[in-house]
Amino acid sequence: MSAGDRVETAFVPTARHWLVAIIGFVLLLAGGLYRSHQVLFGAARETAEQQLQAVAALKSQEIQRWIEDRLIFLSQPPGSVMSQHFARLLQQPGDARAAAGLRQRFRYLQQTIPEISAIGLHDLAGRSYLADPADDHLRDDTLHQEAVQALLESRRPRLVDFHRKAGREGEVVLDLLVPLFAEGETGRLIGYALFEIDPARVLYPMVSQWPVPSATGESLLVRRDGDEVLFLSPLGRQAGAPLKLRLPLDTPGLISGMALHGVGEVLAGRDYRGLAVLGVVLPVGQTDWLLVAKMDDSEIYREARRNFAWLTAAGVVLMAVLLLLGRVFSAALQAREQEARFRLLAESGSDVVWLYELASRRFAYVSPSVQAMRGITVDEALQQTMADLLTPECHQHLDGELGRWIAAVDTGQEAAASRHYELVQPRKDGSLIQTEAVMTLITDAQGRVTHIQGISRDITERKRAEAELHKFLLSAEQSPVSIVITNLAAEIEYVNEAFVRTAGYSREEVLGQNPRILQSGRTPRSSYDEMWRCLSRGEGWRGELFNRRKDGSEYLEDASINPIRQPDGSITHYLAVKEDITERRATEAALAESEDKFRTIYDTIGDAIFVHDVASGSILDVNGGACRMYGYSREELLSLDVQGITADDPAFPPQAARDYMRRVREEGPQSFEWMARGSSGRQFWVLVNLQIFRLSGGQRVLAVVRDIDGRKRAEQELQQALAEAKALNQRLAEAQSQLLQSEKMASIGQLAAGVAHEMNNPIGFVYSNLGTLDHYLREIFAIIAAYEAADSGPCRDCRQLESARQLKQEKDFDFLRSDIVQLLAESRDGLERVAKIARDLKDFSRAGEAESQWADLHQGLDSTLNIVWNELKYKCAVHKEYGELPLVWCEPSQINQVFMNLLVNAAQAIPKKGDIWLRTGRRGDEVFVAVSDSGCGIAPEYLHRLFEPFFTTKPVGKGTGLGLSLAYSIVQKHQGRLEVESEPGRGSTFTVWLPIEAKPRPEEGTEAASAPR
Repeated sequence: MSAGDRVETAFVPTARHWLVAIIGFVLLLAGGLYRSHQVLFGAARETAEQQLQAVAALKSQEIQRWIEDRLIFLSQPPGSVMSQHFARLLQQPGDARAAAGLRQRFRYLQQTIPEISAIGLHDLAGRSYLADPADDHLRDDTLHQEAVQALLESRRPRLVDFHRKAGREGEVVLDLLVPLFAEGETGRLIGYALFEIDPARVLYPMVSQWPVPSATGESLLVRRDGDEVLFLSPLGRQAGAPLKLRLPLDTPGLISGMALHGVGEVLAGRDYRGLAVLGVVLPVGQTDWLLVAKMDDSEIYREARRNFAWLTAAGVVLMAVLLLLGRVFSAALQAREQEARFRLLAESGSDVVWLYELASRRFAYVSPSVQAMRGITVDEALQQTMADLLTPECHQHLDGELGRWIAAVDTGQEAAASRHYELVQPRKDGSLIQTEAVMTLITDAQGRVTHIQGISRDITERKRAEAELHKFLLSAEQSPVSIVITNLAAEIEYVNEAFVRTAGYSREEVLGQNPRILQSGRTPRSSYDEMWRCLSRGEGWRGELFNRRKDGSEYLEDASINPIRQPDGSITHYLAVKEDITERRATEAALAESEDKFRTIYDTIGDAIFVHDVASGSILDVNGGACRMYGYSREELLSLDVQGITADDPAFPPQAARDYMRRVREEGPQSFEWMARGSSGRQFWVLVNLQIFRLSGGQRVLAVVRDIDGRKRAEQELQQALAEAKALNQRLAEAQSQLLQSEKMASIGQLAAGVAHEMNNPIGFVYSNLGTLDHYLREIFAIIAAYEAADSGPCRDCRQLESARQLKQEKDFDFLRSDIVQLLAESRDGLERVAKIARDLKDFSRAGEAESQWADLHQGLDSTLNIVWNELKYKCAVHKEYGELPLVWCEPSQINQVFMNLLVNAAQAIPKKGDIWLRTGRRGDEVFVAVSDSGCGIAPEYLHRLFEPFFTTKPVGKGTGLGLSLAYSIVQKHQGRLEVESEPGRGSTFTVWLPIEAKPRPEEGTEAASAPR
């Protein structure tokens, strides 16, 4: 049965059937649309809620982390750099070093944290230090008073909420108050630092940036201010600075107001514009701010509304289809008439019309024009399959496309519409042609595809022409020169990309315009007249045009304009090929100017320049400097060789000059000193630099000669002066050594009386004890003699024993026996004190140990303290605060000399009675020894002169003025430093800093002992 027969015997519904079907479809459509509306809009809201919750959580965490980071980074623990400097500034408001240290710290913090716009310091009374009056906006307002009071009570940093800066309308800032504590005194608060933070630099961008694409997504900060909602951040959808917009808390539908009332996190309502929105509101930790993330309903439900509209439209279309189905049957008769007309058109046209049956995989119909296109008859075409019709590659591609297309139509995923394909087909003679096929799928009553109907057209020539045109267009578009095509009325019809880049106009701006829009007014009118005369005669024209770009800048073009002729010889268009030669002309001008400059420099430079032939060494060219240096004219120099301008000295033979010529060829650039001779016979030293270069296709030697005769004489004078300076330095070193020894002897002399006193005390009582011991021993010997006499007599003679007993009692033998032991102990102690003083003198002097060695600074400090103890014990109490020190590489005797000078100076600085503190410690690769006193201190105007030789603040006869100078030089010799801090009336501190292991100086070599482990 044919398809036509199936259509004629198919079931034909009545009007009643159609009415029932339409009513049922309308009800079904209404229910489906309602359900679709619920699903689409619910899914849209759920997606928006998830996105808003993620954004709000992200923003809230980011802001909280930002606040925590600033609180941690800007906190100042006890002993911090800022706390130390501020403590010093409070003690001495004019302390320039403390102020400079604080300002340097301010700059570091502002560079590290760019949102810090100003920093101020305040003591506990609220007084400001080092703040710019324009930036110090801490006032007695409630906001700051509460923050300062909370800081003083909690002793923790406090954040001052958003507020406007006094005197600067519109500038909103945050303030961070950070407590400052005294060093080493835990718990003592000395003031606080105020960091002014500009939220517009980091915080506001952090709040406003929306992390995902959205047209209406917006996040902002709000807080409650009484019965109002205060907007803290800039509003992206309405003009207004932060802190300016306030809305009543009970504004109907306001989501921020509902959040402040505790309604919930996810809220549907209205925003500050009064528009319907969906928002998520989350609190920001450590603040009373709320982070509001919202989107307009128009964006949230846009896709849902569009999909619902499409569904509604599809339902309406389906209803229309049902109404139109009734007309299908009336169209059947018209189809037969159309088929007849179609056959007539198919067989009379040049395109091939065909019908392909999928079941048999054969053509059911092919129009006779197939013979003209492919060279085969209709019968031959009807016996071919689709594979015979196409090349293998083309068939493989089309077979896959058709399979997917047919499957989509059979399953109802796609309607049976038409598709266009470009195919490659073989002719009967083996040649290939390119065709364009329009294919339509034909389905049966069940909707299954049974046939493919197609119209094929030979497009081989069209594709060839398109390829040629494409190549021309690519060439024109990629051409580096501008191409312009106009019609005969001089209206622009085409410009390429180079024109757009050069002129600055887009294609849309110039198409249809006259090229005169490029005229700058600088091109002579005669040039345009000549151009149009040539074009009017059908001839080409070439010339230069001064044109103006869109931005107003001018440029010079080399233009070639020719008429475009059609095959019949008629002129229809003009073609202009133009090249921007502005830079080329500027380069040519610059090159000419550069050449003039080079020639001027070449001839005026003070050095002599020679150009030599590589092979012969002859002079090919010279500059004016050579003529002036040697006293010859240019022609005379060109006639000479190298030997002719060389001094008559056996040390500079011709062979040496030839050797240098050879080396520059083989080894590269050469530089050497040479003795030259001028036209007057004067011989002088020159520095010659040789280098190979290429000129006119050949190699040349460039010699640059500089007159160094004056420098050589100066070097000789310098060598002589250097020798004299070395001798003088040697004498100065000897003098310094003698001066050091003299100062040491002066110090020893100064301490001699005290040392003698210290030694006389134990020697005195030892001498006294020895005298008493002699008397005791005589009496003991008498007692012993009496006992011996009694012992040698008759035992019964008791009178002798009684006499011995009486003598023992008279001499107080028991006292003698006990006192002798005490006298010996005291004598031993005195002798030990004398021995200790001798040892300390030896340790102080370190006789025989002038070389550097590993030394214990504590031992040296204690030994020196014992030596100078007589200078100290009647005037001060010495307090030792020793830290842990490693052994230090130094010359112990010299370091002990430094300690002695500092201790004696400290004692002499105390008028009557006071204290001296000795502190030691280690910081990194350095150790320090600090000597502090409670003396009269040093006036500030003398501090910078303390280490000058012979400078002293003591009365005449009390000092040489060399102690601190020698101490300073000794510390410097050890690659350390000597620092002083003093305040009149409060005392002074001298701190010696020494490296644990000093780097060897060049004169000491590189052999240094390793530090002991």
